[in-house]
Amino acid sequence: MSQLERNIAVNLKRIRKSKNMSLDMLSERTGVSKSMLGQIERGESNPTVATIAKIVEGMHVPFEELIYPKNEAVVIIDNDKQPVYREQEGVYLTRPIFPYARHRGFEAYEVRIEPGQKCESFLHNESGCEYIMVMQGTLTLKTEESTYEIAPNHTVQICSEGGHSYLNRGESLLVINVFSAA
Repeated sequence: MSQLERNIAVNLKRIRKSKNMSLDMLSERTGVSKSMLGQIERGESNPTVATIAKIVEGMHVPFEELIYPKNEAVVIIDNDKQPVYREQEGVYLTRPIFPYARHRGFEAYEVRIEPGQKCESFLHNESGCEYIMVMQGTLTLKTEESTYEIAPNHTVQICSEGGHSYLNRGESLLVINVFSAA
């Protein structure tokens, strides 16, 4: 079962129950058979776009509510267990904190840069800004126009169409969190 099919199955059942509807009631409202609705909820059927359209229209919910995963109230992420996004051994390591997802509207990455090394900007959001939090060490931020030193526990916003890079001129590991609004 694909992630989309899983999302539809879970969301259909959750929304139906939140509206206190039986499969019979949902079938009457949507024009989709009770058996087909049951198969969709169990993830045994891959509904067509036409079937999904009937369901969202009959339930009076937006299409997105049926296909995207429901946002959990609390999500705990162990960054040490996140996969590596980019790496140049002995230079830097980048891993997602919150990778890009359409429903989220932003992405966030942890960047670890070894002493004396640099990492070129890797987020390419031409129309937006990056928000950088210095967690450990001192960041040297180099843009086309200037160079900035950002101390630990400081943040910086950079809205630049040009490239920029992160440098670690210190003698210990530099850790920054980089956020980009979509």
